[in-house]
Amino acid sequence: MCFVAEGVAKMRVLRTIDSIWEKIERGILSITTILMSLMLVGNAISRYFFNKSWPFTEEIGKMGILVLTFMGLGYAARKSMHIEMSGFYDLMPKKIQRILGIFINLISALVLILCTYLAIQYVEHLYTINQVSTILRLPLYLTMMVIPIGFFLASIRYFVDFGKRIAEKVED
Repeated sequence: MCFVAEGVAKMRVLRTIDSIWEKIERGILSITTILMSLMLVGNAISRYFFNKSWPFTEEIGKMGILVLTFMGLGYAARKSMHIEMSGFYDLMPKKIQRILGIFINLISALVLILCTYLAIQYVEHLYTINQVSTILRLPLYLTMMVIPIGFFLASIRYFVDFGKRIAEKVED
């Protein structure tokens, strides 16, 4: 009986952490989108009225796209908003869908773990060569850190979905 209570308490803690992390992800994505929009509109207004462009907007825009893409990867996996082609999958019996779903989630998680590893190596390389951005002179490894983070978060989501698929019961 004590083991069940411990398991329930651990699941509650994991759900709380997951909920907090989802809010952090959503906040990062929202703030990045809003700031990029304000910056690009501000630059357009500055160009139109003052004939002066802000030189850093392209650089920050690229960084914002990186954040949106790779932090969005984990968020999209969490919300099942990723691209899927389910024409044949939907026609299959439920047992085959379950087996295929297990396989898809496992392979996706493993590929994303590999991408995480490669991205970490890339960020370490940028750190080693001390490469900086052209205009703002920011260390590039700082902005590129979102790549392995995004891959890692997406892989966790696929591992969680893999576990859920294994635990689910199939009804015919």
